This record gives sequence, C-alpha cells and structure tokens, in this order.
Amino acid sequence: MASIVYTVILLVSFLFLVWKKDDTESYFPLKIIGYFVLGSFAFNFNQISLPLGFIAYLLFFRPKLNVHVKRIAAILGVLAFILIHWILPSAINEWESRPIFIEHELGSVYTMNFQNEYELIKQELNLENNSLRLEDFEVDYVEDGRITDLRWQLLVQNGNSYNLYQIQYDVSKSRYRVMYRQLDTWLQYNRLIDTDHFFEILNVLNIKDITHVKNDFSSYVIQSSGERVNYAIENQTHFIVSNGKIQLLDVEQLPVEAYYISTFAMEKTGEERDKKGNITQESFEGNEASDYLFDVKFGEK
Repeated sequence: MASIVYTVILLVSFLFLVWKKDDTESYFPLKIIGYFVLGSFAFNFNQISLPLGFIAYLLFFRPKLNVHVKRIAAILGVLAFILIHWILPSAINEWESRPIFIEHELGSVYTMNFQNEYELIKQELNLENNSLRLEDFEVDYVEDGRITDLRWQLLVQNGNSYNLYQIQYDVSKSRYRVMYRQLDTWLQYNRLIDTDHFFEILNVLNIKDITHVKNDFSSYVIQSSGERVNYAIENQTHFIVSNGKIQLLDVEQLPVEAYYISTFAMEKTGEERDKKGNITQESFEGNEASDYLFDVKFGEK
C-alpha cells in the first residue's frame, strides 16, 4: 500500500511541476523526479525513519536554474516521506488496533463449553490458522456459576512477527472485547500450548465438582499461563489429566515437565470503607489450590 501511495504522489507532483519551469534546462523532467526522490529519501535508525534526503538537500544543494520549482519538488518529497513513514503506519496501526466487539451471552461456568467459546472467537476474527497458541487464561466466578471475569491471549506467528489478540469478556455488556497488536518478538512462544489442545483439556475438568469440594468462599478462579514448565510445587493437591481421565499425582513423582491448570478459591481477608460505609477496597488471597497437569514428562529418578 505504501508503494502505491508513494507512486501516486510522485506522478501527481511530476505532472504538476513539469509545466512550472521558469528557465530552459536540459533533462528538466528527470531532475524534478530526482529532487522529489531526494526529498523523500529515508534513513532508518533503530526502527525510526529520518528524512536524510531532505536534510542533504538543505545542506548541500544550491540549484541555479528553476530554483523555486526544484525546492517545491524537494518539499513535496519530504511531505511524501512524512505521509509514508510516519502518518500512514500510525493510521494503519490505529485501525488494526481498534477494539473488536463480539456480542455474546455467557451461561453458567458449570455448563459452558470453552471449546465452543474459542471457536466463536476464532470464527469472528477469521483465524483459521491451526498453530494458534494460548497464554494467560483466567476465568473468575462465584459459587452459583456466574462468571465475573474471563480473559485470555491468543498468539500466532506471522513470518518474522507475532500477532497478539487480547480477549476479555465484558460482563456488564455481555460481549467479548478483542485488542490486536503486532509484535516483533515473543520469547516464550515455542513453550506455549496449542489453543485447541488447551480447551480440550479444560473441558475434561468438571468445574462444579472442583468448586464443591472447596469450602464456601467469595469467588473461585481457574487460570493457566499456558506455558510448559518444570513443575515442582509440593504443598498442594496435584492431578494428572490424561486420555480424558483425571488421576491423583503422588508428590514423590515431582518434579515433572508439564502444562498445568490451577484452580483455587479466593478468600476475603480485609476491606476498607469510606465515611458513608461504601466499600472502597477489598483484599483477597488464594486458598485450597489444586493443579491439573497434562502432557506430563516424568524425570528420571
């Protein structure tokens, strides 16, 4: 797109200036093009484009014929530089980074199919790539199954860059809000789980049973970084999810390499109120945590 815009500006500028000459000069049309190209010449330093050509024109070029026309050509060139290297990329980035809203009503966390939620997002965003990776999944809910927060990130490699989709459910407006960014690097990308596989495992878990074995708390959380790790946490309950079945993991089998999903309750530990008695701040801490490991690789004893 940038090359098309540049070509159009060059042609329009050429047609406008070629008839403006004051003095007879050989190869005048080619010189007009040369001054335009000089004015638009860019030097990239640390991913920042600088108008080096126009600076060179101001410092070193002193034409004797058709001075005014050549000056206009150089100025039009630097204006093209500003448009192509500064304004257009910023505008494209703003457009691509605009929030995307997906209207959707969520049911109870106990009955919802997370794989279907993912398929909905993928369809709405036209993401047919099979190598989508997941990071930072979290769903918060209360004991009756009502979801209070749901969010995760999708990553896909696109050549030498990465497309990041930040997905969050707006409970008050019953819709997903998706933010898009393009990034040059993502160091942990190769350690992240395939999104289809993650939701396949998550659907194996019986969230109602997981919740009811805990005591009554303010809220409950299911979360996962999505990253494959060396797991060695001892002071809590561990399970292995394999072939659709869940089994208790003996602590003596640790450490292992695996993905894992954490489930825990949030216990309210304090609050602050204003003079009218309204709660202004609350504090919580995790309690009764249990982790569900999958794709487990056991270490040698």
